[in-house]
Amino acid sequence: MPLWVACRARVWKARRVPEEPVTFDELEQLLLRLTGNSIEALEQQIQTRLKEQTLVGGKRVTRQELPELPQDAVTTVHRVKVSLYGAKPPVWRRLEIPGAMPLNLVHAVLQIAFDWHDYHLHAFETVCGQFGSPDQDDDWPERQDEATATLAQVAGAERAKVVYSYDFGDDWRHDIVVEKIIPAEPGVAYPRCTGGRRDGPPEDCGGIWVFNEQFADFGDLFNVGDLNERLADLATVLIPAR
Repeated sequence: MPLWVACRARVWKARRVPEEPVTFDELEQLLLRLTGNSIEALEQQIQTRLKEQTLVGGKRVTRQELPELPQDAVTTVHRVKVSLYGAKPPVWRRLEIPGAMPLNLVHAVLQIAFDWHDYHLHAFETVCGQFGSPDQDDDWPERQDEATATLAQVAGAERAKVVYSYDFGDDWRHDIVVEKIIPAEPGVAYPRCTGGRRDGPPEDCGGIWVFNEQFADFGDLFNVGDLNERLADLATVLIPAR
């Protein structure tokens, strides 16, 4: 029997008037009696449980320790599909990013891939917690330095998911899903884009709902070649011949 049902049954039994409503204070006191804990102990249990979890795209998951960088990360590439959450029609990019690339550089890649201009704050939500730039002054002490973690560490397997949020006002959420981890092609400069759909939203346009309503009919002007030319301006990671 669920705990709240047991609490309510005991209150009704004590009152002998089932129709009379039960107050929150009465339920709280019965809950404490049934669990044998104080309010402070219950709060401590809740805080401990929350520290053991983290949010990835609104879903609470068990938090993991940041693993060591896999040995093969320097010669493998993460093929990821990055989708703008809630966009109708969809807006997405398929990117090939070195597994050993730190998240601060992944941030730079995503800014170019969706034609953002880095005007606003950003953060990565991962199973290892949140990561962002230490230069961001937004009073969020639990956010770790994004330069200290690589893509392979926070998304080490196929189908792993990371969320990249940009502009906490307009709240642009990018869902990053690892489709495949593949050997890097000798001599190829990464990151690179291999596919995609639609231009990203204009900066400061008001969020996904405004974008869907006002920009849905603008057509698909996205061009892989143009994006790769802009990615080439980054300090690219060159994979040497093996």
